[in-house]
Amino acid sequence: MFQTIIHPTDFDNPSTEAFRVARSLAQAIHAKLVVFHVLSPPAALTHDGKVIRDRERAVPEDLWIEYRKLASDTPAVAVQYAVVVGEMSASRQLLQDKIRELGQETLVVMGTHAHQGVRRFLLGSKAEEAVRECPCAVLVVKATSKSQAPHEQVKPAAIQSVATSDNSRLTSSRTRAFP
Repeated sequence: MFQTIIHPTDFDNPSTEAFRVARSLAQAIHAKLVVFHVLSPPAALTHDGKVIRDRERAVPEDLWIEYRKLASDTPAVAVQYAVVVGEMSASRQLLQDKIRELGQETLVVMGTHAHQGVRRFLLGSKAEEAVRECPCAVLVVKATSKSQAPHEQVKPAAIQSVATSDNSRLTSSRTRAFP
């Protein structure tokens, strides 16, 4: 089914929850996991994968410290961290380029704030755009409620179908909940 899972992140709560689901899913189906982030110029990447946000100060920063801690829960899952420097206006295209590079059997697992009403109208929905425009299947993970303590996070429901960019559905006769 899926050989690669790509998780675009901006390191917020919905992204962290989507990373947890992506790791669980990758472990269950033995898929490779790629975590993807876009940084705006003038950021630069060092040879060891760290980021320099301000070239004048030139202090390398490891963006993935928290994600590596989270990934220790699923040691069997190899996680590849990918950072691209590019304009935010081009971030969708950069993600689509990475997906094409990874191949056809790729699943995007991304978080959403699940804004509704006027907030959604004003802020838009990156997840909705991804479902419409991605060249592969997209699984959208809703952020946990602010009232929930970290140890009370809602576990994602059983996955019955995954939306694709052409509005078709990939449906499994067996569903499974991912812890």
